[in-house]
Amino acid sequence: MKYLLLLFLVTNFAQSQSLLVVTENVPPLQIYKDGKLNGGLAVELVQAIFKEANLTPEFQVYPWPRAYHLALTQKNTLIFSITKSPARNSEFIWIGKLYSLQPNITKLKSAIDVNISSPKDINSYKIGVSRGDYGESYLKSIGLRQGDNLYLTVKHENLWKLLYSNRVDAVFTNLVTAKSEIQQAGLDFNKTIIEYKIEGLASDIYLAANRKTDKKIIKQLQRAFQKIKSNGVYQKIINRWEKRFEFN
Repeated sequence: MKYLLLLFLVTNFAQSQSLLVVTENVPPLQIYKDGKLNGGLAVELVQAIFKEANLTPEFQVYPWPRAYHLALTQKNTLIFSITKSPARNSEFIWIGKLYSLQPNITKLKSAIDVNISSPKDINSYKIGVSRGDYGESYLKSIGLRQGDNLYLTVKHENLWKLLYSNRVDAVFTNLVTAKSEIQQAGLDFNKTIIEYKIEGLASDIYLAANRKTDKKIIKQLQRAFQKIKSNGVYQKIINRWEKRFEFN
């Protein structure tokens, strides 16, 4: 009886907290259409976590720099899909890994003069990347500089417009989101090719929380994440989306 009362009090306390979850529009991970989130692999996983935790947050979609800033500075704010890198490790509380992305450098098939076989080679070309993406930190770490050979965009579709207009030689991207981003930009996906796969780079995407988020809520979400992994809900969602979009 005491256990049930305690569970009731904890649950109601958590529900009384105002929770904000921020993300960006990156199909097929997060699909934003007609003014609301309309599914996506990561969206379904995060919704399953909150459902299991019996929590009802407010979801908001922003450009990534804005979403990142909110999650970094605002209590009881969570963010997805965010890559866990060494630089970010201490900035957030990490609820759980949603999925793994394989980063790469992609170019146009017609760009036969772009040849990359190592990180060192990347410095010889003009590379585009989305601002605030973990790829920005990676490219800077291997020597690229904004204003020289590093080009940043806020919107993902603008990244591809840079490539297709030959303003950059290649872009930092991944196999999962590239096709949808190119289609959103109204461009032909078949004109691109992966030039170089970046091995050993942190590419796991997470649900994470502001460090001042209530500890009871954090524990509730972490338990819920483990529950959907153990009861098969997590893998069922992954399998359905991988089959639909042929990620692998």
